[in-house]
Amino acid sequence: MPKSLHYYEFPDNSKEIEETIAIALGKVCHFIHPQIVAKIREANIEFKEEFKEICGSLDIDIFLFEGSDCVFPGVRRPINKEKIESWKNNINLGDNIILNDNTIPRHIWAFLSMNRPYSGGEKGMWSESGLSKFELAHIFGHKEDEKGLESEVFSRYDNTKLPYALFTSASNTVLIPNGLMKPTDKCRSIKLAFYKRYIDLYGNNLYTEKGFDETLVPGWYSEIKWLNPILPENWEKRIDNLLKYRKEYLSNKYLAK
Repeated sequence: MPKSLHYYEFPDNSKEIEETIAIALGKVCHFIHPQIVAKIREANIEFKEEFKEICGSLDIDIFLFEGSDCVFPGVRRPINKEKIESWKNNINLGDNIILNDNTIPRHIWAFLSMNRPYSGGEKGMWSESGLSKFELAHIFGHKEDEKGLESEVFSRYDNTKLPYALFTSASNTVLIPNGLMKPTDKCRSIKLAFYKRYIDLYGNNLYTEKGFDETLVPGWYSEIKWLNPILPENWEKRIDNLLKYRKEYLSNKYLAK
């Protein structure tokens, strides 16, 4: 009903289709296979000692905590005020962290697909491999101002810890077909469904949040028929090459300062 001649509130009927959207997304979203995540977690135990030798004043535990599957420790997205001249892929003096515009996480999928680093553009591997048909989405927020829902639905949420490792966490990056990402970013019930799927696949290896309240998961969650994660041929060699690349990349950045 209009409240006056100057005001009319159009009804929001989106609740009626959230289940339908979630079921559709479950059929087309690619998660990293749990065996791949486990391999990266194991490799990070040894790499932490190596990385300590080159990363200077960086607080390494933000990225390589127990159970971390962060592929590129020392890398995060910037906030707007940090986007000064030549900020991309350079070290921020404030916290000794490399700032990136969302290309670094693509290396994970690039090696799984074509066993080589990400490159963009029409002639780059992202297009050649068919990965350009997808958007790269993060399940959990990797910036401090993106953690509102997590702080509500995890009983032990530590807001003193920084979430930067989630930017290049293998388990936190999913491929979603172009044009379909917004519901996973904006819709509460669908975000909760993706949180549940994450924990079902990988357990809780998160840094800032523990104790997910599964009573908040939508009742229709069991209706989602998730696409099974894929293990590409020779996946172990592909991950070995990814981890070799990350060591070279981070060494070049930190030792060149």
